[in-house]
Amino acid sequence: MATVVTPYSNLTALVIDDMATQQSTLRGHLALIGISKVEVCATPEDAVRLVRARKYNLILCDYNLNAKTDGQQLFEYLREEQLLPPDSLFFMITAESSYSSVAAATEQHPDAYLLKPCTATDIEERLKVSLEKRDALLVINTCLARDDLPGALAECDKVLAAKGRWGMSALQSKGQVLLKLGRHEDAKAVYRAALEVRRDLVWAQLGLARAHKAAGQFEQARQLAQDIIESREGEKNVAAYDVIAEAMEATGDPEGAMWVLRDAANVIPSARRQRILGESAYRNGDLDTAREALSKATKASKGSVVAQPQDSLLLAQTLVDQGQGGEALKVLGEAAAAFKSAPSFGSVALAVQAQAELSTGQTDAALKTLARARETMRKGKADFATVALAKAEIMCGNEDAGMKLLESAISADHENRRIKQMIGKALRDTGHEDKIASVIESATAGLERKVADARKLLRDSQIDDAVAMIEQAVRDYPENTGVLLQAAQINCMALRLKKDLNADRMDRIRTYLTRLEKLLPGHDRVIAMRRYFRETVGALEQAEIH
Repeated sequence: MATVVTPYSNLTALVIDDMATQQSTLRGHLALIGISKVEVCATPEDAVRLVRARKYNLILCDYNLNAKTDGQQLFEYLREEQLLPPDSLFFMITAESSYSSVAAATEQHPDAYLLKPCTATDIEERLKVSLEKRDALLVINTCLARDDLPGALAECDKVLAAKGRWGMSALQSKGQVLLKLGRHEDAKAVYRAALEVRRDLVWAQLGLARAHKAAGQFEQARQLAQDIIESREGEKNVAAYDVIAEAMEATGDPEGAMWVLRDAANVIPSARRQRILGESAYRNGDLDTAREALSKATKASKGSVVAQPQDSLLLAQTLVDQGQGGEALKVLGEAAAAFKSAPSFGSVALAVQAQAELSTGQTDAALKTLARARETMRKGKADFATVALAKAEIMCGNEDAGMKLLESAISADHENRRIKQMIGKALRDTGHEDKIASVIESATAGLERKVADARKLLRDSQIDDAVAMIEQAVRDYPENTGVLLQAAQINCMALRLKKDLNADRMDRIRTYLTRLEKLLPGHDRVIAMRRYFRETVGALEQAEIH
């Protein structure tokens, strides 16, 4: 078939569909609108490989791929792995009219979706509009892709000033940028402005709820998110459930948060939602719910690009805790082949395996497995791996070693509520409930003393001593988010007090913030600290000018 020359002839496309006839049909449709540079693939795995290798301007993906990974999961994976550049368009093609409800429940929306049987004209109409929107917002999205938030904000204002067709989309982006910059009140103003135009804009309602949560106004955030899920437009928006759950956790109600996450998993029973519910249920000691959710997560994602070793590991630990050691060993055995190359699997699997072997009377095997697990653990962290190994040590009679691991997990991140929950559960499970307070509180108190001493030195104008003390704490506990936040703040205060844009000190602050972003991606406290650093540098630069 001869390809006509059109405004779309310079585009490259990828067709993802498990049926060869549909691949040919879509290739033909694309040729009719002038797109000849087309590649096809049948599986999500091949799609990921191709997208990693080259850039496509347009991706047409079937929703039902007859694989463990459907089109929506693939799309979300590509977005989360940052494999789709800002100028790449993703169209979902589906025979299911119910797909719109799937899309409405998530914030990860494709650029367009088309109902089968779609024609070349259908594709061209959507492509024309999507390209217009892409081009109008391209500079904004390019700035966001390289984390240039001030640049993105300026570009949003340019689009808004033009008062064109895509002003509302620019307003949505502006609200998101302001939240990332920690400018909560400004973000609220943007979302309220959008709601004045249309009261039923779910993204604006959700943004307003998030702005309240980021500002520590948890009850207001909870109520706004509740209003969303009680509305016809937002009843299936799982992000609103997340806001409620996060607000409840922040106010000390993790069990209430778990029930909210259960509701979200009922709305969208995806592997990701079951995983989130399972982890919350496990921390809260609801093992029946944890087992059910994690079983669904492992089953739904088995053999999929979205499969995660954590699902199988926590399911196996749940089974051990329920006295089902044999079942736990089966889960670990099945997962070993799938995740043999995953660095996060081996050491944790050994720790859980030792517990399972011990619970099934295989004492000698358990001790040997424990020794192997111990060799793979370099240093205790605030994670499931450390708690699992500590639990194995205690169960095998090495109480002192287990307690030291639990103390190291607390010291690694003493403000982490979730790790405290998990440690408390481990101590209860091993018959040491009476030691929860001493293990958790003693390690927490020690870290809080170090921070308090550093802040006191700062108040006493002993700036260099204060910085030295908090930085020693960072060296001792390099992944402790509370210590890192304090180190960033104290160094910022040192910059202000000395009225000096010290390059080395600013580089250290950036290092701490980068580390925090990895440990707490998108967390409100990290965003607030980034804002404080920007304001500190901005104020000192202004002082130098004058």
